[in-house]
Amino acid sequence: MDLVGFAPVSRWKNAPYLLSPPAILPEAKTVVVGAIHITDTWCEMGGEPEPQDVSPGGWKDQNGLMDRTAYRVVRMLNDNGYQAIAVASSNIWRYREYEGIPSLFAPDLSHIHAATAAGLGEIGWCGLTITPEFGSRCRFISIVTDAELIPTPMYDGPALCDKCMRCVKDCPSGAIPRDKKVEFTVEGKTFEYAQLDEERCWVGFH
Repeated sequence: MDLVGFAPVSRWKNAPYLLSPPAILPEAKTVVVGAIHITDTWCEMGGEPEPQDVSPGGWKDQNGLMDRTAYRVVRMLNDNGYQAIAVASSNIWRYREYEGIPSLFAPDLSHIHAATAAGLGEIGWCGLTITPEFGSRCRFISIVTDAELIPTPMYDGPALCDKCMRCVKDCPSGAIPRDKKVEFTVEGKTFEYAQLDEERCWVGFH
């Protein structure tokens, strides 16, 4: 992993229970979040001939790398007497409303929120976690464990998103609005980002 952060479960106290670590592991105390830098070459090749194509270093390769790494970390924690569950690297949607959660794009645990809660960066208007090292070109994996690990401080550096709205302009399906937002607060720090138009995103994705 290029980046690693540790978030105490208390940082999810304002989250819906079904989207929080205790819903995955009731005894959870820490979420370990790893990130890999998606290189410029990966980004450019990953869209050729079209985004769903499996190219060298493409999204399936990235997912496989992260899932295998998470499996090894889970085994290491198990060998040391702890419970641990890795959340699949691209478990990004449900196909139906799930017990009061209206969003079809509601994962079991959001890697984007987890990365932010683990201090790796902040969420930009585009809805991606932006890191000071690699910008938004990162992919994340999360591991929920009952091991109580030393937390990483929340990111407290210069703003990483200046809300220039370039993401709104460049989104090919027009799924990122300029004037509708979502807010969430972690340890007194509030983040806001665009409320994605899920239907437009889904059509554009395919």
